[in-house]
Amino acid sequence: MVKEMRLFEKESFFYGVIKQNIDVPGLRSWAPKLITALNDAIVFEDLNALQYKLRNKFERFDMAHTLQALKTLARFHASSIVHEEKKSKQTVDEYKGLNYEYEKSLDKGGYHLSSDWFCQCMTGALEAMKSFSKYDDTEINLIETSWRDVWSTALTLSDFSLKQKNVICHRDLWNNNLMFHYSDGEENCLEPDDCLLVDFQAVRCQPPAGDVMLLLCCNLDPKFREQNIEMFLNFYFEELGKILNNLNVEIDEILSKEEFLASAEEQRQWGLVVCACLIPQFWLGDDQTTEIFTDNAQFDEILSKNKGQFIKKMMECSFDYKQKVMEIFEEIADRYCLPAK
Repeated sequence: MVKEMRLFEKESFFYGVIKQNIDVPGLRSWAPKLITALNDAIVFEDLNALQYKLRNKFERFDMAHTLQALKTLARFHASSIVHEEKKSKQTVDEYKGLNYEYEKSLDKGGYHLSSDWFCQCMTGALEAMKSFSKYDDTEINLIETSWRDVWSTALTLSDFSLKQKNVICHRDLWNNNLMFHYSDGEENCLEPDDCLLVDFQAVRCQPPAGDVMLLLCCNLDPKFREQNIEMFLNFYFEELGKILNNLNVEIDEILSKEEFLASAEEQRQWGLVVCACLIPQFWLGDDQTTEIFTDNAQFDEILSKNKGQFIKKMMECSFDYKQKVMEIFEEIADRYCLPAK
């Protein structure tokens, strides 16, 4: 799958070209430093030696980790905005933006309806709901009727917007792609004082709220997310505004708060669908992950041919897996497929 989607080449180009161009001098880093890019590998600075750590993927983000991640996301997005503002002032002809500048490298990856991987995510989730969800037959029929349209709309939301401000988005912000630093190196004792993003294989230009909602949907307990969603969105927007102001860019000239909040409500659908694609694969123990994904034939069978059978088998074996995966599937159905109660 990595070869088919040219993910290695995409990340190599991002680090070797795009990141070098959008990096803002003096702005705290949002990703590890590139050491060298080889034909078959990319070498970064050793984040483990610098005491950056991955969180346990079975522990949802708390307040401190969420806010630290949003700070880093704001720095990442600010880099795109500052680059475009600078280029637009330097260029005699109209500067058309990062999407035009790097369009061939900022492709959809696996997120399109002709992708076997995406279609298996979509149909696999529906199959699992037919067997394990809370819905009766009438509700399942309603869900099935609109399911493809709901997922297709999510893909459209991830496209470059002609109406809203766009930035380069990460688009793969689940637990293992965020590394946190703790001042004394002990994850269990202190709140994090920094966060870095890794794995830029899915980058594309879209409204920044897409990344924000994806981060919140993939890493937070749904109840905790919704209880604090307004605060998280305000925090990100204020952080982005402060960063831009320090770099002599006024956020209100780029993106109003009202536009951002409206965009976030739209982009929730994108965030939930991405989470529904990813959580069946990552809510697995390390031993299971090694067993399944080091077997190329089995890996291909699950991701490209019969993901529904895999999800149902895992749900039969693990109540926790069923609960965590199904709550995302059901949130999509409740919000976008069924009449409001």
